[in-house]
Amino acid sequence: MTRSRKISYLLFGVMIAAVIALGAGPMLLAGLFSYMILDVVNRNLAQKTKKFYARWLSFLVFSVTVFLVSHMFISFVQRSLVTLPKIVVSVVPRAVELAGQYGFALPFEDAEELRKVFIATIQENVRAITKMSGLMSKRFFYIIVGMVIAALCFFGESNGSYRDNLFDAIRKELSLRIGKFMEGFEKVVGAQLIISGINTILTAIFLIITDLPYLTFLIPATFIVGILPILGNVISNTFIVGTALVVSPKLAVFALGFLIVIHKMEYFLNSKIVGSNLNAPMWQTLIGILVGEMVMGIPGIILAPALLYYIREEMTAIPCADNK
Repeated sequence: MTRSRKISYLLFGVMIAAVIALGAGPMLLAGLFSYMILDVVNRNLAQKTKKFYARWLSFLVFSVTVFLVSHMFISFVQRSLVTLPKIVVSVVPRAVELAGQYGFALPFEDAEELRKVFIATIQENVRAITKMSGLMSKRFFYIIVGMVIAALCFFGESNGSYRDNLFDAIRKELSLRIGKFMEGFEKVVGAQLIISGINTILTAIFLIITDLPYLTFLIPATFIVGILPILGNVISNTFIVGTALVVSPKLAVFALGFLIVIHKMEYFLNSKIVGSNLNAPMWQTLIGILVGEMVMGIPGIILAPALLYYIREEMTAIPCADNK
């Protein structure tokens, strides 16, 4: 193994360790997603048009994608501000009634008292909320930085020529490391899209069969809010179970059980589909997903299988002499 390759392995390992230590998972994930869109579109267009036009058309597709995703998110927030108060007003009287039947004491008796409790809670935890909003703003800034870096890397790619010196030799080897990792990342994203589609479709079928109200809000919420790790599932489940409670307590319990089963099965479905795309055993992928979520949250769920794929590809490419 050459010295430049050994150094590239070290640099790649340091980069991954730095992302974990600095909590830069969201920035890395945003950069990888952005670069993947640019690169995939460019590879397809380069076969049909000139390189210059392919790159700029790829950037145009990327810009339109960012705009559409941002518009979808803003529209969802606006719809939430209109629909959520309606759900709360419908759920609170039912929740108070059931609490009285089963001997539970709630800190409110109607929607107005709930509003006062909510405002008081915010006032008591204003520092924590301010700190949290600051962290969210910081992460949003990092996501933008990741997207900008991805675009700069895309347009600043070299033509593949390297000089005969140590620096270029390391640069070439590091590009190979990153290329293998990106290959695994693309496979993982493809699998994640399948999983997200399955989860949203199953939940939508359940909502339609049970004839729950506010379908135009609950179905998008399942997809958009459910992207968040753990907390997203809790929020989307709360919306659905609360809405089901308006119809009947039995339906609310049934909805809760159904959603718990779906989200528990997601881990195994995730590991199965991702493992098939990466040609890796299900148990290895499952362990990677669990460890990745514990270490980095939602970025770790996607990055861990890609990292497993990268490690396997690197190890299979290194010949191993038989021990004598």
